[in-house]
Amino acid sequence: MRAATSTVLYKWFNEVWNDDNEDAIDQLMTSESAANGILTADQPKGPEGFKIFFRGFRSQFQSVRIEIDDVISQDNVEAARTTVHAIHTQTGKNVTFSGMCMVRTKDGKIDEAWNNYDFLDLYQQLGQQLTPVAEP
Repeated sequence: MRAATSTVLYKWFNEVWNDDNEDAIDQLMTSESAANGILTADQPKGPEGFKIFFRGFRSQFQSVRIEIDDVISQDNVEAARTTVHAIHTQTGKNVTFSGMCMVRTKDGKIDEAWNNYDFLDLYQQLGQQLTPVAEP
């Protein structure tokens, strides 16, 4: 593994998610940061917007642990490949799914993020299936 511990993403996944520290969101995101792939365009930017996703995910899953499988960093861009482990609160099922996050940093904080997580795998582990939308 590369020098993951020196990256903002390492701090992010460990402090925000593994330590369940919502205050770290304010410390590690710029006020105007965008979380592409997590938030919709009509949601607030920055920590306020990300906390919507964070609280929603935490209400559905407990014992969240994110492993950083690999991370690369160059200049002000970092990318991490991760594995998420959690317990679905409603069913008690253990779930594991993978994903990738790429960020642009500014002054040691996340200024923009692009997230690509396998939520389809997550939903399938919970017994949910995608069904086609009926044509009108």
